[in-house]
Amino acid sequence: MKPSNGLNQSIKMPNIIYSKKIVDNANLPPVLEALFRKIGGLEGKISVGDKVLIKPNFVAPFPKATTDLALIDFFVSKIREIGGIPIIGESSGFEFDTEATFSILGIKKFAEERDVELINFEKQRYTKINLKNRLGVAEIADAAIDSRLIINLAVLKRHTITKVTGSVKNLFGLLSKPSRRHLHCHRLEEGISALALRFKRVIHVLDARDLLSRAVFGQPKPSNYILAGADPFALDHFGSRILGINPKEVQYLLKTESYKTDGEIPDTFPPYIKSISLKKRLHRMLYAMFYCLDEMKCSILGGNSILPILHWHFGVHPELGDVNESELKNLSMLCPVGAIDTKRGKIIKGKCIKVRCLRCYNELGPCKIILKGFNRPKKPE
Repeated sequence: MKPSNGLNQSIKMPNIIYSKKIVDNANLPPVLEALFRKIGGLEGKISVGDKVLIKPNFVAPFPKATTDLALIDFFVSKIREIGGIPIIGESSGFEFDTEATFSILGIKKFAEERDVELINFEKQRYTKINLKNRLGVAEIADAAIDSRLIINLAVLKRHTITKVTGSVKNLFGLLSKPSRRHLHCHRLEEGISALALRFKRVIHVLDARDLLSRAVFGQPKPSNYILAGADPFALDHFGSRILGINPKEVQYLLKTESYKTDGEIPDTFPPYIKSISLKKRLHRMLYAMFYCLDEMKCSILGGNSILPILHWHFGVHPELGDVNESELKNLSMLCPVGAIDTKRGKIIKGKCIKVRCLRCYNELGPCKIILKGFNRPKKPE
């Protein structure tokens, strides 16, 4: 029998968003310490021997789009001070390989050095639960169900489909990929809301230091805020204002309860985006359609997901331009998955397709590496 956990017992905390501004990342530890004290620490939330799941955002192998390891390190230490057992668990985005993402981001080495269990949810068991509003059955990682507390370390970004991704949607990574694909096809916003409401014993920390224009291949814009609280909807509501997105136009935020802010907040917020270009509308429709096509294909024909292939062609992927022999050799040593074919002067699609880390692009730039895809970034990442 599984322990009583975050699915049904609440942490009693006022609905307050605690905010701290940080300009120099060297000052991150004292900023996190101040936020930690504001949310009341971990006393009374866990006991000696309790498992605590740290849920980062490792959607893709891009440091700018994922959780800072320094945040994870801070909470690993705090959990151990109380006598708890920290666990790190995640499953990357559908079109990316989780193991490769772990390796490229350095989380494998990080976990080994600190003797912390690192879980790839896709290699563990899931438990089926019923979501409300006829959303059907969803498979949730057992690591989340078995943990006494979840620390949700999200990154604030814009999102192709939901417009905003932050604390609420970061919990989406607790689901199996088939469940995530199903909810992408059937009321995604309702799905992420229902999932977030099921987990009550969660501390949410939202990193808003660099705001990304997209969830993965976006351009960062400095904001320098870190937010924390018990209500993920309140955090995302406030975060959407920082992003310049009207929270009234974000479906999963329409029923957000009133909240207060405590700490340093912006004097002014950027003006809301008034209209969405036709290209962005088409892009949203295209990506939503991908998941429906994939679900139909897998249910009828079986086999592996075709989403990595679709994202390769319509998303972003690199191709070699005018690269000389010396540069090819350097790229072959740089590429974490051995996707550089030095003999033919090509990128091996089969190796790069579920990684697309763009290290080659970052190393040589747009003159040597050409980014292809429907929605490729305009500037270097």
